[in-house]
Amino acid sequence: MTDKNILVPIDGSDPALAAVKQASIIAAAMDSKLTITSIVEENPFTNTDFYYFGADSTTMKAFFDEACRNATQALVEAEKLSVDSGASEVKTQLIKAEVSAQTIVKAAEEAGAALIVMGSHGRKGIQKLTLGSVAEEVLKLAKLPVLIVKQ
Repeated sequence: MTDKNILVPIDGSDPALAAVKQASIIAAAMDSKLTITSIVEENPFTNTDFYYFGADSTTMKAFFDEACRNATQALVEAEKLSVDSGASEVKTQLIKAEVSAQTIVKAAEEAGAALIVMGSHGRKGIQKLTLGSVAEEVLKLAKLPVLIVKQ
């Protein structure tokens, strides 16, 4: 995996940080680059009826700005963790797009990644049915190896 890239999509959760740590160890061992990415939904209210919420453009902008600040802070923390875990070449990126498996796979392809390492919340039962599993969908869509890290 020399001169290759490992993509780690994060959401600021503990499983995502566990994935950053594991990816950093792999990157250090394989002398690979590490790209840590966070995706912020450009319009999280796409399928929402604003008449019920009274949301206006100011409210939407404030929500989006806060999400970007949170994602940027998560990237800073992940970058520090990755360097502390041995990764030598780390890049972070904030992507403004739909939060989905498709966006993660596209980001991996654009980064020239040879591996995707991501955390899984390990939801089961009704939570998995209602919330779904982005990690599971990435496994189905990706044409490159995917390593799923649980806490």
